[in-house]
Amino acid sequence: MKKQFILFAACLIAAAAYVNGQPTIDLAFQGMLSDIQGNQIGNEQFNLSLKILSVPDQEILWQSQSVTETDEGGWFGYSIPDVSQYLLKDGHMKASVIIQMEFLPSSTSSWIRKGDDFMVSYTLSPTLVDESIHMKMTRMEGSDLMVHSEEHLYAFKDQYPFAYLTGGFVMTDQPPVGKNSIADLRQWLSPPDQVDPGARSRGVKGGFPVGGYRKKN
Repeated sequence: MKKQFILFAACLIAAAAYVNGQPTIDLAFQGMLSDIQGNQIGNEQFNLSLKILSVPDQEILWQSQSVTETDEGGWFGYSIPDVSQYLLKDGHMKASVIIQMEFLPSSTSSWIRKGDDFMVSYTLSPTLVDESIHMKMTRMEGSDLMVHSEEHLYAFKDQYPFAYLTGGFVMTDQPPVGKNSIADLRQWLSPPDQVDPGARSRGVKGGFPVGGYRKKN
């Protein structure tokens, strides 16, 4: 990693909220697609549907659908500007939201089992700890993502990648999310084998049992 994300107790994002009012927080996702054998799927187009849903009623607060393409290493990403507006309740940052990703078939892609869509969701929740707001993110089944933070930045790492997707998030109250932060996040999610042996093979673990992405023959 180009620079180490340092975990600290007092979140400066929260401090900015108290001093300057609620901050504008941008969120970015980085993910790496793999096939069922764990091989990275590079230079491939697919249709990506994104939604932000309220908790607990799952009202759609924001949605987008676009054609997305992985790079040579199988990486793709997206940004959600001012995700903080969806976390507000009664003027305070305390509402939880679901970030839902759905990978839809295109003319060049198909699914492991016909008729299955590949859907992944995470819940983002502001939590109050010692009068400071901390961000927490959980997977669709409820396990927490690993979190690191430094000044004006939060990063989340999915410790148990889905069978076809390795991914994580970065948030900042000094938008937009910079290229260096994206590069750091990628390296944290999938470090070189010499740093973390076997890291690149984790994509086939984590057990997304049905659905998933593969390139058409």
